[in-house]
Amino acid sequence: MAAILSTNMASLYAQKNLSTAQASLSESVQRLSSGTRINSAKDDAAGYGISESVRGTKNIVDQNIRNAQNAISFAQVSEGALDVVGKILQRALTLSTQYQDNTLNAAQKLSITNEVKALDLEITNITARTKLQAGTGAPSSFTGDGITVNTGAGSSASNLTAVNPDIVDVTALWASGTPDTIASVSVIEGYIASNATNRGLLGASINSLEYAIDNMQTLSNNLADGISRIVDTDYAAETSNLTRTQILQQAATSMLAQANQMPNVILTLLK
Repeated sequence: MAAILSTNMASLYAQKNLSTAQASLSESVQRLSSGTRINSAKDDAAGYGISESVRGTKNIVDQNIRNAQNAISFAQVSEGALDVVGKILQRALTLSTQYQDNTLNAAQKLSITNEVKALDLEITNITARTKLQAGTGAPSSFTGDGITVNTGAGSSASNLTAVNPDIVDVTALWASGTPDTIASVSVIEGYIASNATNRGLLGASINSLEYAIDNMQTLSNNLADGISRIVDTDYAAETSNLTRTQILQQAATSMLAQANQMPNVILTLLK
């Protein structure tokens, strides 16, 4: 090999290898310190694109889980109200039966009538309070990655419209056209059955939503695992790479120092 002074090729090679080792070392440090293998699109353009798409899907699923949980809370408000209404109707049924006792005098029947009026008023108050707590924005439906749960009026088991709870006609605790006459036993029994049916619909709605949440939670976990496999740092592999690049950096630095001394050979020839 010719002994030349203007271009030290050995030094240039050593500089290039040192620069490569330093870049790799910097990348390993960034991955190990951040816990993320892909810190910018240049690290893995394809992996970055895939991870962002999967992350977007996971965000949708997670929000749908929250939507479903809100729908459950919405239904529980109504179900709780209907529970109390059911108890009131059972008491009204007892009073209606008692009212038929011919041994009662007018004052005693008036007491029964007054209690029914109080029950009637309480159902009205429950209706108002439940509407206030639940609001008017009942969800019509939500979709979670292929799972659609309808919550509108036409959806049988997923029906949440009973949240009003106007399914009980509170004025019907009185006989039609006679406000001071308690409704018959059979009429109140009908209201009890209607109330129980609507509670059943709400219970089915809650169960359906809970199953959907369980399914979507599993999906969310799988998506999170997929994202992790793409973007998270493999510490075992990366620490090994860090050690390798540290050695390469040290070797390249040493070789650069020696390469820079090589032109001194020319001085020996000039002596």
